[in-house]
Amino acid sequence: SHSGICHLLKSSQLCSLQASHAFHSIQLLSRRVMILLEFFFLFSFHFQYKIYLYITYESFLISVTADELWKGALAETGVGVKKARGKRRKKKLRKNLNRGQEIGEGRSGFLWPGLNAPIIQSGMVQTVSQRKKEERERIQSEILQQRDTWEKRRKIKVKREGGWSGKCWGGVILDPPDPGPNGETYEDFETRVIEVKKKSIRALVAIGNGKGAAGMFYHDITVKFKRTTIRMKKQNKGYGLHCHRAIITICKLIGIKDMYAKVTGSKNLINITRALFKGLTQQETHQQLANEKNLYVVEFREEQGPLPIVVALPEGTVREDPEPEDDVPDTKLEWSEVKEAQGMKKSPWTNVRQRVW
Repeated sequence: SHSGICHLLKSSQLCSLQASHAFHSIQLLSRRVMILLEFFFLFSFHFQYKIYLYITYESFLISVTADELWKGALAETGVGVKKARGKRRKKKLRKNLNRGQEIGEGRSGFLWPGLNAPIIQSGMVQTVSQRKKEERERIQSEILQQRDTWEKRRKIKVKREGGWSGKCWGGVILDPPDPGPNGETYEDFETRVIEVKKKSIRALVAIGNGKGAAGMFYHDITVKFKRTTIRMKKQNKGYGLHCHRAIITICKLIGIKDMYAKVTGSKNLINITRALFKGLTQQETHQQLANEKNLYVVEFREEQGPLPIVVALPEGTVREDPEPEDDVPDTKLEWSEVKEAQGMKKSPWTNVRQRVW
């Protein structure tokens, strides 16, 4: 009970001390030490008790990450690095210190059963043992050799003859040309690059048979994709396709013959194509509308007069009360069309003064 506190370089330890010295020892401990007190009262003649302290030590090495340590060692964020002025020394590179290391292996060469050694060997449970000095030196030399070979492999670069400046391909020397078809050789010729240009090609292709493979047009659609908005309106037979040329081409491949479409925003052809197919896939069919409303879906045509044409029938029971009709239909209007209808739309060049000579 008079042992006091022993400061050892371990992650945790269990200490025993007298009650008279406990509070004085607690004041001397660091702020970063986490203390868990468990009181055990032992009733005796002098009513003495012991306090057990569970101590976990923390240090600078475990409070800072490896990236922060490397950043301080390599000075990657200094002012001189940002401005790039003055004489430069050879740049230091990060090293992977974990390369070649194995869990449980160290310089002392201890063998831990279940970690770097088998637990049971030859039917016997193994105990903690230590390697011989020669074997320890051999393992450490192999780790250092493996680390050096990896660093050398990183530094190897394919060397080429320099061009006119820096990494520019202009002026770079290449191998002589291949022999010609008639057997002539060019071994005494020298090849140099004058100019290199990179070129990228993009193609957007639409395929269709004109029989509605990509879907048909059932009702008016307003669809948006990124910064492109397309408003599509279904028209009567014989109206034709009054829309963007890319939409006209795709509609002919799909099989849509009568439609009006207005494109606002970005005129990017990829956005227009994606928006068109997005609207066709997300629209509601006549059968889905009939099942949702529990009513017949009919179509009126000029050649039929007031006689409706039944387009879809509901799968369940038919609702007796009709769909309510508002006095003012809830239709979203485009402000540009409203201004044009009211005569408010004017050319931006109307009030521009012209220079008179």
